[in-house]
Amino acid sequence: MKKKPTLYVIIICLWTCCLAVLGFAFSWLIIGLNDYSAVKKAFVIALLTINTIVLAVLWFGSIKDFVFSVSYAVLRKKLNDKYADIKESSDRSASKKVRIDPQNAPRVLLLYCTCNDFNAKALTACRKQDYPNFKTVILDDSNKFEYIKEINKFYVQHQNVEIARRKNKAGYKAGNLNNYLAGRTDYDYFVVLDSDEVIPPDYIRQVLKYFAYNKNCGAVQAKHKAQKGENVFQRLMGLCVGSNGETVQVIKNFYGANALIGHGMTISRECYEKTGGFPLVVAEDISFAVEIKNAGLDIIYAPDILCYEEFPVNYVSLKKRQCKWTQGNLEYMKKYNKDIDNSKMTWFEKLDIKLSHYSLPIVPVLSFLLAVCTIFLGFLGYPVIRYSLAVYGIMILLLCSSMIPDLFVYKRTQNVFLLIPYFIVNVATYASLAPMMLKTVFLGVLGKKATFIVTPKQSEKFRFSEMIKYSWDSLAFGIIMGILAMFACGSILPVIFVVAGCVSAPFIIALSNISIKERKAKSNRKYIEKYDRTRTVLLNGRPHLETNN
Repeated sequence: MKKKPTLYVIIICLWTCCLAVLGFAFSWLIIGLNDYSAVKKAFVIALLTINTIVLAVLWFGSIKDFVFSVSYAVLRKKLNDKYADIKESSDRSASKKVRIDPQNAPRVLLLYCTCNDFNAKALTACRKQDYPNFKTVILDDSNKFEYIKEINKFYVQHQNVEIARRKNKAGYKAGNLNNYLAGRTDYDYFVVLDSDEVIPPDYIRQVLKYFAYNKNCGAVQAKHKAQKGENVFQRLMGLCVGSNGETVQVIKNFYGANALIGHGMTISRECYEKTGGFPLVVAEDISFAVEIKNAGLDIIYAPDILCYEEFPVNYVSLKKRQCKWTQGNLEYMKKYNKDIDNSKMTWFEKLDIKLSHYSLPIVPVLSFLLAVCTIFLGFLGYPVIRYSLAVYGIMILLLCSSMIPDLFVYKRTQNVFLLIPYFIVNVATYASLAPMMLKTVFLGVLGKKATFIVTPKQSEKFRFSEMIKYSWDSLAFGIIMGILAMFACGSILPVIFVVAGCVSAPFIIALSNISIKERKAKSNRKYIEKYDRTRTVLLNGRPHLETNN
């Protein structure tokens, strides 16, 4: 499947125009420094130069988000027609209930990866496939007895289930997968499932049609949507999952680099063998995507296969996840930068994958640098307030551009009314995470090994003391930045976004205390009833409990 650089040519052209405006603004700012001493003028010019470069870098990513979102709105019908023949075939199969011969059907493994986060209901739903030749394997890295006991109970109660455990738990999730898959030939495809993953009952049938459609396909990534959640925090923040999968990922499938997301993805045995397995890093999904490309194979995004996942249940869970992702992406940058440059991907695919995955560790650093330089400008007597107003106008545009996909997805539903509180909570939440992300990047640069942190899946109520405990770093960071801005500029306006986000961290934590369980229960009942109506096909035989070293 040959991709075209059209959208990235448009992005670069728009960015060039913006740079021209930014250059004019910079020249105008320099002209106003004639009354400064030579030394003072040099410092001011240096700080303004740094800020201008930072803004230019941030602009590029935002322009990409804007162009991708608008392109989706314009090209939606054309994009959906790309796989029309697959969808039509799927519809015919569903209406006729085409029977698959178990003897000739490809062998598929459902690999359920768990580490102290087993979800029996989710796995039960995943196993209700209308496909005759699959097996469920629980790859259990748990070290807590209650989870081991629960998994063993599930094994006893269900047929066609295998458990694989290992003594040496090196390599994180990638090591867990490689431990089971290395050297095996008793399968044709495998599906990677996380603990909160729920795939539709026709998932295997549908995903195999993509492999049949493209003989060079090594992996297929399904679209994801967050379940509604059990509290206000989870409900609001989970909106971004569905909108990203609906818009940006669809565009990237045809104009950018396809990145796997680590779950709800299907890999062929040929692909796994050609790549040599999953790289032993925290960010094994995006790293494996590079290996697939280097092997000369394609990755397809399947927008018509909808899977469900859970957004982190509270602020603390999100904080741990972002720490893991930041560490993983930083490790990915250090390990794969040269590999990406030397890969078989096109120039715009390389650019896309760097923008997508380098932004997580880089954007917080650049934003912090922008705030620090602005404060120093204040100490030098520069009119920072007027400067900040111009910069914030730009920043608001940047923030709004990232929300465009949400608007396209939710504009025709009642969910559109959630976009205003979602926008506010989203900006405040990620601003409050800046101290943790900066710390993570700093430790990563120093060579600290990235570690896998299991994201908590269970909800809990937070007392006021716990809200302060889990947000003290954000509070301290916000207060210090605010004090420095007051001394330097006479106002906190130059750092208002950071300060407001950081000091709001306890209130964001409190959002998870507001339960919406009744709504979720109603939604889940409908979802469970849907699966209960689906016939489950099981294989003969009973695998024994397996323990690997």
